[in-house]
Amino acid sequence: MNSFIRFLFRFLPDSFVEEVNAASLDELDNRGLIIWADDVDSGDVIWAEEMDKDNNELLN
Repeated sequence: MNSFIRFLFRFLPDSFVEEVNAASLDELDNRGLIIWADDVDSGDVIWAEEMDKDNNELLN
């Protein structure tokens, strides 16, 4: 099934594939499943290694 979908995507116009990709990225972003480089650079992202899991506080 997966290979059939890939086969079909080869024949779709690029604009359609770009729309599907944009919608997929939007959905992943809305669910919080993407960590954007801007979030990392600004410090909005806290890595598990930086957390004290017992007290739920930052280590630094």
